[in-house]
Amino acid sequence: MKLFKEWDALKMFSKRELIIWLAYKMNAIMWVLDTLFTTIIFFMLSLVTSGSDISFFPYGSNYVTFVVLGLFVHFISFTNLGDPFPRVARIYWGGTMDLYMLSPLSYFTPMLGIMFRGVIDDYPRSILALLFGWLFFGAVFTFNSPLILLLILIFILISTFGIGMISASSFYLFNFKQNTEPVKFIFQDVIIALTAGYYYPITVLPYPLQVLGSFIPHTYALDALRRLMIPGGETLTPVLPLQLALQGISPIALDIIVLIIMSVVFLPLGWFMYVKGIEKARKDGTLTRWQ
Repeated sequence: MKLFKEWDALKMFSKRELIIWLAYKMNAIMWVLDTLFTTIIFFMLSLVTSGSDISFFPYGSNYVTFVVLGLFVHFISFTNLGDPFPRVARIYWGGTMDLYMLSPLSYFTPMLGIMFRGVIDDYPRSILALLFGWLFFGAVFTFNSPLILLLILIFILISTFGIGMISASSFYLFNFKQNTEPVKFIFQDVIIALTAGYYYPITVLPYPLQVLGSFIPHTYALDALRRLMIPGGETLTPVLPLQLALQGISPIALDIIVLIIMSVVFLPLGWFMYVKGIEKARKDGTLTRWQ
């Protein structure tokens, strides 16, 4: 019964965020145009790289497809990793966290519900990026292993949300109440920006940066998606540092195993730290900002 009540509350929070998002008509137009122009930019980059000696092995030779899949993972993970912290901050600075915590809701329902605006803003962008790439810019996709692709999608969502929860926990647990906090900065603004390989194969990076990229889920999700979805993608040759170290395991299988491990580690850790942060704030009397 409690689970159904939490679900009902989550739906109400999400409905509110959807109404707010839809209230700004120009927002939807600019939202579509932003995704289209982003795709155009990387189509132009594909023309620049078409004559270069950059090797995209084992990911085929279609740079548009390569980068559109990078945008796909970027849009999906951007919300999961980057959105929890500002949503907690919004509840705090709005002075409503204590009211939510006095209700029978779980610690997570208000934040998850308010995150829905980021979900409806970013998740569909990933589909639009694939669609625009296919319709206008020559991206070609293969879907020969739909169940494996679904598994990869599920675990990149879970693992990045786990990191996002760790980020959100720092608001109360470590008293980072400004716009910048270390988890999001280190992961999203430094490691992911440098080594995720959204726009280039990470094999072109210096080896130490390739090793650094081995600690984020994006590396493995993109490796598997590009091998499976780009025509001409090769599924057996290892290229990532961990794949080269464990050559007895197929690259796709290893990608999925690592994504599962990261999901199992990051999500429970983020859950635990967020609860501890809320409990610390309740004890210290800093759960909300008093006007």
